[in-house]
Amino acid sequence: MSNYFISKDNKTGEIVYLEYDKNGYKVTPKTKKKDAIEVNKIVFVSPELTEKLLKKKINSKISKLLLELNTYDDEDDDSDGTRIRDKVKEAERLKLNIINKYQMYLGKSYCTLSLEKLQIIINGYRSRLYSIRKKKEKEIFIEMFKNTEMTEEKEKKGKGR
Repeated sequence: MSNYFISKDNKTGEIVYLEYDKNGYKVTPKTKKKDAIEVNKIVFVSPELTEKLLKKKINSKISKLLLELNTYDDEDDDSDGTRIRDKVKEAERLKLNIINKYQMYLGKSYCTLSLEKLQIIINGYRSRLYSIRKKKEKEIFIEMFKNTEMTEEKEKKGKGR
């Protein structure tokens, strides 16, 4: 049997305190609409519902990261790779969330599968960063080589005696 304790403010009718015995997945909603009930926290007690919600959340984030990796073009304005670094951070943050928060609600096989997917995505982003870094180093080397040729030509154009 579950026990609940709800305390309301007599003047405004708002719930001030709520105590319950159930453990579950806690969610804080971010959207607020006019003329709606304001909710600060939702606790999902059903393990099946929690598992479905988390799988949907993780799959959507993984597919978003994968789509961004596949549609990334090397000729973009992002010459120093900040956008790719942000995506690597986002993928690693999701990986840590799966390990620390979601693993108790999901099955072990699903967690290992999603962690492997994330590691493949992270490696793809890192290879893009590596190719950008090599491309930038090559451009700097070519620019330095052109500058040395120009200085040598200026020295040759002087008065010859």
